[in-house]
Amino acid sequence: MNAQNQFPAISDKAISGQIVKTVDGREVHRFLEAKKDYTTWIKDRIKKYGFVENVDYLLTEIGEQHPTGMKYRTEYYLTIGMGKELGMVDRSAKGREIRKYFLSIEERSFAPHQPMTAAEIVLQNAQALVTFERRQAEVERLQAETASALEAVNARVTVIEDTAPLKAKPQHCETKTEIKTRMNKLYGLPAWLVDEVLTSISYRPPAFAMVKNSHENAQGSSFAVYQIIDITKLFKRFISECTQATATTATHPSINGRFKILRRE
Repeated sequence: MNAQNQFPAISDKAISGQIVKTVDGREVHRFLEAKKDYTTWIKDRIKKYGFVENVDYLLTEIGEQHPTGMKYRTEYYLTIGMGKELGMVDRSAKGREIRKYFLSIEERSFAPHQPMTAAEIVLQNAQALVTFERRQAEVERLQAETASALEAVNARVTVIEDTAPLKAKPQHCETKTEIKTRMNKLYGLPAWLVDEVLTSISYRPPAFAMVKNSHENAQGSSFAVYQIIDITKLFKRFISECTQATATTATHPSINGRFKILRRE
């Protein structure tokens, strides 16, 4: 049997305080003739099938002396059970071959010289339950992380939808130009004052939305629109706070100097 077809060597390692038979992940990768590079392949298998560190595999940092200094690499030592499962999910002739190999290792390892005692059976079942629960917990953790990431994406989409310019102005809204025209008719207020109220008064309402400018030369710009009901309330309150200075002028605590005002409601 050439080196490529040689079965991986088995070694004893301590995992979670127990001595178990393990196999070097690199040897499994070599035997299966996996197309991906080793590091990508082993991390992908661990994530995809929910293998758990210190239950299904052991991580070991190995240092090597190089001319430029010590360099470290991470090695994965897999339990026989994990190696057997990797062979099964590989769905190839090589995968079936290595799975049978690991099965034979298990059979030799666990072949009892005498019947298991009741306590040994209980212990074996308890260990199997712990392994299952740990793997299940890891799967649930990964599912929670996925759900959290999806929630963040959905929140981002909502923000984009809420802030994206509208294609047309809603009927219950008006532009600044329309506000200036209406306030001039109602109260005789000059355009500069309307701008001042919309930008400086502390109780001014926020813009309801941005609307995409459809003019040919707009170059993708947009403009703000306000709800008519909010603007009506805003200027009613503003006018009520004005102090008449002359028959045609008034003052306001938030505005410097006098301004024109023709009539009040």
